[in-house]
Amino acid sequence: MSDANEMELKILDFLKLNGKSTALRISKEIGPDKPTVNRHLYNLEIKHQVFKINEMPPVWDLMEKGNEVKQTPKPEQTSPTTRDTHEEKDVKDLLRSGGLKAHLIASELGQPTKTIKKQLYSMEKEGKVQKCAKTSIWTLNEEDSNGSYTQERDYRLGSNSGLSQSFDEITKLAEGGFGCVYKVKHIYDGKIYAVKKVDLIEKADSEVKALARLDHPHIVRYITCWSDSENCTSTREGSKVSNIKTYLFIQMEFCEGGTLTTWIKDRNLTNKQRNEEDILKIFYEIISGVEYIHSNKLIHRDLKPDNILFSSDGRVKIGDFGLVVAQTTDSGDPIERSKRRGTPPYMSPEQENKKDYDEKTDIFPLGLIWFEMLWKISTGMERVKLWPDLRNQRFPDGFCDVYTIENKFIKEMLSFTPEDRPHAKDMKEKLEMFFSLDQNLLSQKTI
Repeated sequence: MSDANEMELKILDFLKLNGKSTALRISKEIGPDKPTVNRHLYNLEIKHQVFKINEMPPVWDLMEKGNEVKQTPKPEQTSPTTRDTHEEKDVKDLLRSGGLKAHLIASELGQPTKTIKKQLYSMEKEGKVQKCAKTSIWTLNEEDSNGSYTQERDYRLGSNSGLSQSFDEITKLAEGGFGCVYKVKHIYDGKIYAVKKVDLIEKADSEVKALARLDHPHIVRYITCWSDSENCTSTREGSKVSNIKTYLFIQMEFCEGGTLTTWIKDRNLTNKQRNEEDILKIFYEIISGVEYIHSNKLIHRDLKPDNILFSSDGRVKIGDFGLVVAQTTDSGDPIERSKRRGTPPYMSPEQENKKDYDEKTDIFPLGLIWFEMLWKISTGMERVKLWPDLRNQRFPDGFCDVYTIENKFIKEMLSFTPEDRPHAKDMKEKLEMFFSLDQNLLSQKTI
């Protein structure tokens, strides 16, 4: 089997096990760089084995899932004047994740820079993309339902963004369909903060309200928020149209210690024996934060290593409340929820398939996280093979022998039925009881 075929099989296996994913996530999990993964994905698309969903960034899924294929726009639904060529679609898919220079687009697609530049200038004439004269960065003008093009959401900290008057941007920390998170320095107090910039919609409003009411040492500290409008120019039927776009800015503490994802990867790359005392302390702090969230009648819904941060002194800080929801209505009635909201590998079974789940949906990913902290997973492919078994309470050989107490708790947390999982409060009490946690230790530095 050729290396190309082997890599394509790995990508297909990953999508089967984990569901729809971005090229970047696939790259991180199975090894090759993002441009290589992109080339294989486009080749698989030509073979009708995968398809892409036009989100920001593009999301890929298996073609065999017919229901989702029907939801994707078909070429014949657009007029001949706006129908994209295959090459144009590739360029547009890349630009949906943010602005890029021509040579970077060429590198991602495995094409000569000269060819990509020619394609970009052709698309610019049709109003599909635009180039910044100062930076030479190309950005996308997204197609609306009428076949005209509007400018892609701009999450940059522009001069009229309401930030430049008080902050200096240091770097972009994260970007996705939710918006952007920036590391900034306050001009007046000189402190470093994180500022999240999102569209001002109901979802963002819920996140701010949740953060504002949560005050706990293991929750990312909310500072303040504000809205600001920016003038966005769009091209419609050959003419320029100005639109006012309103954003919400959320200022939070900056967590200098990085994420639990990085902590786990660093441990996996070293041959040092894992310090079980550190692991227990970190997990206890995570449970404490989740217990507090649940005591405030909220559900996080997106607990994963990426959303668990560390402060400069090593304390756990749970972040990203973009999917937070109330446990019940004001009258105490159950709430019907959207299915498949969250991160597929960490979603509980009911969060994937039902609309009436409760706070115990947060316990399932905690079981997965605790396992990851304890057990070394050397490669992305090893993780791909292991994960389905783990989600079904099947542990790798040797785990139960080494972790005789932990495996019982983790198995209970990974119960298929929510009623069989412990509450966060109960889990915290079990940790204190079975591991004789030293309260003095819990106040000390972890990393």
